[in-house]
Amino acid sequence: MPFSAEPNRIERIGDQALKIVWGDGHESHYAWEFLRRSCPCAVCRETSPPKAEVRPAEIKPVGRYAVAIRWSDGHATGIYSHEYLRSICRCESCFPKQMTEG
Repeated sequence: MPFSAEPNRIERIGDQALKIVWGDGHESHYAWEFLRRSCPCAVCRETSPPKAEVRPAEIKPVGRYAVAIRWSDGHATGIYSHEYLRSICRCESCFPKQMTEG
């Protein structure tokens, strides 16, 4: 794996985003709308993303490998692994790599 998928810190940035500082020093910022539309659960993979604006109602760790987010629209089955979150980082240094690797 070319990057660290171990977070040093995960924090909520108000109503705007989730911020993760990774073990290798990289920082990722995920807008709530992007995370909700990127939910990795089986239900979301087979249906259209929600149209209404949603915010996280609760964020909690799942062991040492993921975070679970319960959304304001009631959805709560998506578990976002650290590896998945790192792989969907959309910063300028990560996104071009995803386009060529994916």
